[in-house]
Amino acid sequence: MFKTRVFGLAAGLGALAVGSGPAQGAYSTPHILNVALTGSGRTYSATITGLNFGAAPVGIPCTACTPYQLQIADVTTQKGQTLNVTSWSDTSVTVSGIVAARGDMLGIGLYNQVKGLVAPWVGRVSPAPPGAPRIASISFSGSGQGLTITVDGTGFGPAPSVVGQTGLSPYFQTLDFNGQAPNTTGFPWYAGFCGTNFCSSVPVGYTSWSNTQVVISGFGTGYGTNDQVVNGNDTICIAIWPSTSTSGGTTGGTAKCSRIPAGD
Repeated sequence: MFKTRVFGLAAGLGALAVGSGPAQGAYSTPHILNVALTGSGRTYSATITGLNFGAAPVGIPCTACTPYQLQIADVTTQKGQTLNVTSWSDTSVTVSGIVAARGDMLGIGLYNQVKGLVAPWVGRVSPAPPGAPRIASISFSGSGQGLTITVDGTGFGPAPSVVGQTGLSPYFQTLDFNGQAPNTTGFPWYAGFCGTNFCSSVPVGYTSWSNTQVVISGFGTGYGTNDQVVNGNDTICIAIWPSTSTSGGTTGGTAKCSRIPAGD
Protein backbone atom coordinates (compact mmCIF):
# COMPACT_ATOMS: atom_id res chain seq x y z
CA MET A 1 0.00 0.00 0.00
CA PHE A 2 1.17 3.51 -0.66
CA LYS A 3 -0.26 6.91 -0.01
CA THR A 4 -1.38 8.75 -3.11
CA ARG A 5 -1.53 12.50 -3.16
CA VAL A 6 -4.43 13.88 -5.18
CA PHE A 7 -3.07 16.28 -7.76
CA GLY A 8 -3.95 19.08 -10.02
CA LEU A 9 -7.57 20.09 -9.37
CA ALA A 10 -9.09 22.65 -7.08
CA ALA A 11 -11.26 21.13 -4.37
CA GLY A 12 -14.48 22.90 -5.36
CA LEU A 13 -16.32 25.71 -3.60
CA GLY A 14 -13.13 27.24 -2.33
CA ALA A 15 -12.24 24.24 -0.20
CA LEU A 16 -8.65 24.70 0.91
CA ALA A 17 -5.82 22.57 2.16
CA VAL A 18 -6.19 21.87 5.85
CA GLY A 19 -4.65 24.66 7.92
CA SER A 20 -5.09 27.45 5.37
CA GLY A 21 -7.81 29.92 4.51
CA PRO A 22 -10.63 31.13 6.75
CA ALA A 23 -11.04 29.86 10.27
CA GLN A 24 -13.15 26.74 10.49
CA GLY A 25 -15.92 28.60 12.28
CA ALA A 26 -16.41 30.73 9.15
CA TYR A 27 -18.30 27.91 7.42
CA SER A 28 -21.91 27.01 8.21
CA THR A 29 -22.43 24.90 5.08
CA PRO A 30 -20.86 21.47 4.50
CA HIS A 31 -17.30 21.78 3.20
CA ILE A 32 -14.75 19.19 2.12
CA LEU A 33 -11.29 20.50 3.03
CA ASN A 34 -9.11 17.52 2.15
CA VAL A 35 -9.27 14.04 0.63
CA ALA A 36 -6.39 11.67 1.42
CA LEU A 37 -6.25 8.61 -0.84
CA THR A 38 -4.34 5.44 -0.07
CA GLY A 39 -4.05 2.35 -2.22
CA SER A 40 -2.40 0.80 -5.21
CA GLY A 41 -3.36 -0.36 -8.66
CA ARG A 42 -7.02 0.48 -9.20
CA THR A 43 -8.50 0.26 -5.68
CA TYR A 44 -8.27 3.06 -3.13
CA SER A 45 -9.45 4.10 0.31
CA ALA A 46 -10.13 7.71 1.27
CA THR A 47 -10.31 9.81 4.41
CA ILE A 48 -12.51 12.83 3.69
CA THR A 49 -12.09 15.66 6.19
CA GLY A 50 -14.01 18.89 6.45
CA LEU A 51 -16.81 20.66 8.25
CA ASN A 52 -20.56 20.28 8.81
CA PHE A 53 -21.00 16.80 7.36
CA GLY A 54 -23.71 16.15 9.94
CA ALA A 55 -24.42 13.06 12.00
CA ALA A 56 -23.94 9.61 10.47
CA PRO A 57 -26.97 8.80 8.30
CA VAL A 58 -29.08 5.74 9.07
CA GLY A 59 -27.46 2.65 7.59
CA ILE A 60 -23.88 3.93 7.81
CA PRO A 61 -21.36 2.29 8.33
CA CYS A 62 -22.18 0.01 5.40
CA THR A 63 -20.47 -2.51 3.12
CA ALA A 64 -20.81 -2.75 -0.68
CA CYS A 65 -23.38 0.05 -0.56
CA THR A 66 -24.43 3.08 -2.58
CA PRO A 67 -25.59 5.61 0.04
CA TYR A 68 -27.13 8.70 -1.53
CA GLN A 69 -25.48 10.82 1.17
CA LEU A 70 -22.06 9.98 -0.30
CA GLN A 71 -21.68 9.83 -4.06
CA ILE A 72 -18.25 9.11 -5.55
CA ALA A 73 -18.01 9.04 -9.34
CA ASP A 74 -15.09 8.45 -11.66
CA VAL A 75 -15.37 11.48 -13.95
CA THR A 76 -13.25 9.73 -16.57
CA THR A 77 -15.47 6.65 -16.86
CA GLN A 78 -18.70 8.36 -15.69
CA LYS A 79 -19.42 5.52 -13.32
CA GLY A 80 -20.77 5.81 -9.79
CA GLN A 81 -19.11 3.73 -7.12
CA THR A 82 -20.27 0.96 -4.82
CA LEU A 83 -18.48 1.71 -1.56
CA ASN A 84 -17.61 0.56 1.93
CA VAL A 85 -18.32 3.49 4.26
CA THR A 86 -16.49 2.64 7.46
CA SER A 87 -17.07 5.78 9.57
CA TRP A 88 -18.89 9.12 9.50
CA SER A 89 -18.68 12.12 11.81
CA ASP A 90 -19.35 15.84 11.43
CA THR A 91 -15.75 16.39 10.32
CA SER A 92 -14.54 13.10 8.83
CA VAL A 93 -15.74 10.25 6.63
CA THR A 94 -13.71 7.15 5.77
CA VAL A 95 -14.47 4.96 2.78
CA SER A 96 -12.86 2.07 0.93
CA GLY A 97 -13.45 0.22 -2.32
CA ILE A 98 -13.00 3.24 -4.63
CA VAL A 99 -12.07 2.05 -8.12
CA ALA A 100 -10.01 4.37 -10.34
CA ALA A 101 -7.05 4.25 -12.69
CA ARG A 102 -4.06 6.54 -12.30
CA GLY A 103 -4.85 9.77 -14.11
CA ASP A 104 -8.61 9.49 -13.60
CA MET A 105 -10.57 12.34 -12.03
CA LEU A 106 -12.79 11.58 -9.05
CA GLY A 107 -15.87 13.58 -8.10
CA ILE A 108 -17.27 13.42 -4.57
CA GLY A 109 -20.61 14.74 -3.36
CA LEU A 110 -21.25 14.53 0.39
CA TYR A 111 -24.84 15.37 1.36
CA ASN A 112 -25.82 16.86 4.72
CA GLN A 113 -29.42 15.69 5.03
CA VAL A 114 -30.30 18.27 7.73
CA LYS A 115 -28.98 21.30 5.86
CA GLY A 116 -30.04 19.90 2.46
CA LEU A 117 -26.70 20.92 0.94
CA VAL A 118 -23.89 19.09 -0.82
CA ALA A 119 -20.17 19.44 -0.16
CA PRO A 120 -18.41 18.78 -3.51
CA TRP A 121 -14.82 17.89 -4.33
CA VAL A 122 -12.94 16.93 -7.47
CA GLY A 123 -9.39 15.62 -7.67
CA ARG A 124 -7.03 13.48 -9.67
CA VAL A 125 -5.39 10.19 -8.70
CA SER A 126 -2.06 11.25 -10.26
CA PRO A 127 -0.50 14.45 -11.67
CA ALA A 128 -2.28 16.31 -14.44
CA PRO A 129 -0.86 15.40 -17.85
CA PRO A 130 0.95 18.02 -19.94
CA GLY A 131 -1.48 20.26 -21.75
CA ALA A 132 -4.41 19.70 -19.39
CA PRO A 133 -6.67 22.77 -19.23
CA ARG A 134 -7.08 24.86 -16.10
CA ILE A 135 -10.45 26.16 -14.84
CA ALA A 136 -10.02 29.45 -12.99
CA SER A 137 -13.67 30.27 -12.28
CA ILE A 138 -17.28 29.25 -12.93
CA SER A 139 -20.15 31.75 -12.93
CA PHE A 140 -23.90 31.39 -13.42
CA SER A 141 -26.71 33.58 -14.75
CA GLY A 142 -30.35 32.82 -15.37
CA SER A 143 -32.02 29.82 -13.80
CA GLY A 144 -33.51 26.39 -14.39
CA GLN A 145 -33.46 25.07 -17.94
CA GLY A 146 -32.24 28.48 -19.15
CA LEU A 147 -29.19 28.56 -16.88
CA THR A 148 -26.06 30.05 -18.47
CA ILE A 149 -22.69 28.73 -17.29
CA THR A 150 -19.52 30.70 -18.01
CA VAL A 151 -16.21 28.91 -17.47
CA ASP A 152 -13.00 30.95 -17.53
CA GLY A 153 -9.51 29.48 -17.60
CA THR A 154 -6.81 28.40 -20.03
CA GLY A 155 -6.07 25.54 -22.40
CA PHE A 156 -9.62 24.87 -23.64
CA GLY A 157 -8.55 24.91 -27.28
CA PRO A 158 -10.31 26.36 -30.35
CA ALA A 159 -14.07 26.19 -30.83
CA PRO A 160 -15.27 22.65 -31.63
CA SER A 161 -17.87 22.05 -34.33
CA VAL A 162 -20.67 21.63 -31.78
CA VAL A 163 -20.61 25.36 -30.91
CA GLY A 164 -23.83 27.04 -32.00
CA GLN A 165 -25.84 23.87 -31.39
CA THR A 166 -27.65 22.21 -28.50
CA GLY A 167 -25.93 18.88 -28.28
CA LEU A 168 -23.29 16.64 -26.77
CA SER A 169 -19.51 16.53 -27.16
CA PRO A 170 -16.52 14.69 -25.65
CA TYR A 171 -15.10 18.01 -24.41
CA PHE A 172 -17.56 19.33 -21.80
CA GLN A 173 -19.61 17.86 -18.98
CA THR A 174 -21.79 19.17 -16.17
CA LEU A 175 -22.33 17.03 -13.09
CA ASP A 176 -25.23 18.40 -10.99
CA PHE A 177 -25.80 17.27 -7.41
CA ASN A 178 -29.51 18.07 -7.05
CA GLY A 179 -29.71 18.93 -3.35
CA GLN A 180 -33.52 18.96 -3.42
CA ALA A 181 -33.79 15.43 -4.80
CA PRO A 182 -31.31 13.15 -3.03
CA ASN A 183 -31.64 9.40 -3.45
CA THR A 184 -32.92 9.75 -7.04
CA THR A 185 -31.45 9.49 -10.54
CA GLY A 186 -31.13 13.29 -10.32
CA PHE A 187 -28.45 12.99 -7.64
CA PRO A 188 -26.20 13.42 -9.46
CA TRP A 189 -27.11 13.89 -13.12
CA TYR A 190 -24.93 14.60 -16.16
CA ALA A 191 -25.36 16.89 -19.16
CA GLY A 192 -23.49 17.93 -22.29
CA PHE A 193 -21.11 15.00 -22.67
CA CYS A 194 -20.75 12.06 -25.03
CA GLY A 195 -17.44 10.23 -25.05
CA THR A 196 -15.82 6.84 -25.12
CA ASN A 197 -17.44 5.50 -21.94
CA PHE A 198 -20.69 7.39 -21.53
CA CYS A 199 -23.30 9.67 -23.15
CA SER A 200 -25.38 12.13 -21.14
CA SER A 201 -29.13 12.06 -21.58
CA VAL A 202 -29.38 15.88 -21.50
CA PRO A 203 -27.70 18.05 -24.18
CA VAL A 204 -26.54 21.62 -23.54
CA GLY A 205 -26.42 24.76 -25.64
CA TYR A 206 -22.83 25.32 -26.75
CA THR A 207 -22.92 29.13 -27.13
CA SER A 208 -19.24 30.02 -27.45
CA TRP A 209 -15.83 28.45 -26.95
CA SER A 210 -12.32 29.92 -26.96
CA ASN A 211 -9.01 28.89 -25.45
CA THR A 212 -9.82 30.92 -22.32
CA GLN A 213 -13.63 30.86 -22.01
CA VAL A 214 -16.54 28.48 -22.58
CA VAL A 215 -20.16 29.63 -22.39
CA ILE A 216 -23.01 27.13 -22.13
CA SER A 217 -26.60 28.41 -22.36
CA GLY A 218 -29.49 26.19 -21.42
CA PHE A 219 -30.30 22.48 -21.31
CA GLY A 220 -32.09 20.56 -24.06
CA THR A 221 -34.36 17.53 -24.33
CA GLY A 222 -34.39 15.40 -21.20
CA TYR A 223 -34.13 18.28 -18.78
CA GLY A 224 -36.81 17.96 -16.09
CA THR A 225 -37.18 14.17 -16.31
CA ASN A 226 -36.11 11.92 -13.43
CA ASP A 227 -35.33 14.95 -11.22
CA GLN A 228 -32.75 16.18 -13.74
CA VAL A 229 -33.29 19.83 -12.85
CA VAL A 230 -31.22 22.75 -11.56
CA ASN A 231 -32.22 24.33 -8.26
CA GLY A 232 -30.76 27.08 -6.13
CA ASN A 233 -28.07 25.64 -3.83
CA ASP A 234 -27.36 22.74 -6.20
CA THR A 235 -23.69 22.01 -6.69
CA ILE A 236 -22.47 21.78 -10.29
CA CYS A 237 -19.09 20.32 -11.20
CA ILE A 238 -17.73 21.21 -14.64
CA ALA A 239 -15.28 18.95 -16.49
CA ILE A 240 -13.50 20.17 -19.64
CA TRP A 241 -11.24 18.37 -22.08
CA PRO A 242 -9.25 20.36 -24.68
CA SER A 243 -11.14 20.56 -27.97
CA THR A 244 -8.01 19.17 -29.64
CA SER A 245 -8.19 15.99 -27.52
CA THR A 246 -8.77 12.66 -29.24
CA SER A 247 -9.23 10.73 -25.97
CA GLY A 248 -13.03 10.76 -26.04
CA GLY A 249 -13.14 12.18 -22.52
CA THR A 250 -10.89 9.55 -20.97
CA THR A 251 -7.67 11.47 -20.33
CA GLY A 252 -6.37 15.02 -20.30
CA GLY A 253 -9.36 16.79 -18.73
CA THR A 254 -9.80 18.94 -15.66
CA ALA A 255 -12.73 19.77 -13.37
CA LYS A 256 -13.97 22.27 -10.81
CA CYS A 257 -17.15 22.63 -8.73
CA SER A 258 -19.32 25.60 -7.77
CA ARG A 259 -22.65 26.07 -6.00
CA ILE A 260 -25.67 27.65 -7.70
CA PRO A 261 -26.73 30.70 -5.67
CA ALA A 262 -29.83 30.20 -3.52
CA GLY A 263 -32.95 31.42 -5.25
CA ASP A 264 -31.78 30.71 -8.79
